[in-house]
Amino acid sequence: MKKTFLATLLAATLVVSLTACGTSEQPAPQADNKEEAPAPAAEEADPAKEAESAGNGEFSAVHVVIGQLGDKSFNDSAYNGLLGLGEAGWGTKVIELGRDQTKWEPTFLDLSEGGEYDLIITNGPSAIETVQDVAKEYPDQKFVLFDTEMEGDHPNIYAISYKQNEGAYLAGVLAALVTTSGMEGTNPEPIIGLIGGMEHPIITDWIVGYVEGARSVEPDIKVIVSYVGSWDDSAKGKELALAQYNQGADIIITPAETAALGCVEAAKESGKYIIGIDVDQSMAFKGIDEEAANCILTSILKNVDLSIIRAGKLYEEGTLPFGTFESLGILEDGVGVAYNEYYDKNVSQEIRDQVEAAKEDIVNGKIKVSSAFNTDPEEVDKIIEPALLK
Repeated sequence: MKKTFLATLLAATLVVSLTACGTSEQPAPQADNKEEAPAPAAEEADPAKEAESAGNGEFSAVHVVIGQLGDKSFNDSAYNGLLGLGEAGWGTKVIELGRDQTKWEPTFLDLSEGGEYDLIITNGPSAIETVQDVAKEYPDQKFVLFDTEMEGDHPNIYAISYKQNEGAYLAGVLAALVTTSGMEGTNPEPIIGLIGGMEHPIITDWIVGYVEGARSVEPDIKVIVSYVGSWDDSAKGKELALAQYNQGADIIITPAETAALGCVEAAKESGKYIIGIDVDQSMAFKGIDEEAANCILTSILKNVDLSIIRAGKLYEEGTLPFGTFESLGILEDGVGVAYNEYYDKNVSQEIRDQVEAAKEDIVNGKIKVSSAFNTDPEEVDKIIEPALLK
């Protein structure tokens, strides 16, 4: 029965909304992306407790969150994946560790020593070295790392990476079309922005795809790139977004986790636009703050939730390829564009058609998006530098 449910979840299409701009309230993450009434605010519900499930005793997983839930982004998407496992009969639990690295190793050691869970699931970019060290000490414990590649011999770890460069390319196409469209709130100059949480190879991959996509539409476009220096500082995110809008950016993409919430606030105040990331961020604001929701023209999805559900299904079948990593792009539904009523309402059919054409060209191989990974740094600089607004 579990296998049937997981297969159904994997086959289901994510309903994606795309519009949001800013509120200090953080609604609890949703179990799916259906357009329903919004969840209660975070202070009225404990998402981690909601994800606890005794299951039927056959399979179990714990999600160790590096950071926190309620980011309306990366971590919430993974949380939805754990909910999917719970609904399929898995025993589940969430542990939020925040950014205090002194807690990471002891937590993974305790979980591995206890041997209570079939899978320990966590975000890879920050914790991969810690997990790899612990995994060597506990070879019988299985780990799933998401959003990371993996090198070396790690027979009890399965890793998932996502081709964010492909999704970023589509975001760049959209951003360039918007900034040159004459839409309300746009400037005559073709300027767009990107705000990353911290300097990291994954964020560089976002920048590469974003720049390539934008320049495919407008070769002379300029891109402003800023870093918050944190994944959690929404006040700094807002400050940087306001600065970019004041420099002429019409639309900003925000791979910055929780810090991106401040960017949404800035967009709302400035009458500008945002492209969300990882999950359909409009749904966090739908029915709560429609003005905010209408600022997010779309979100570039990183389907962490579906990839975790997929990993659970493969584990049930005994076919999860431990010791390897898989990279999931548009073709594999690892990344994609959020489609919903806000996208339809706020973005012209002509622009949407051009974004969809670029998507099809990536799928059929007509467009091959460059990546920051496995590419000479000098070649990466040649892609990014000419587009930067100095």
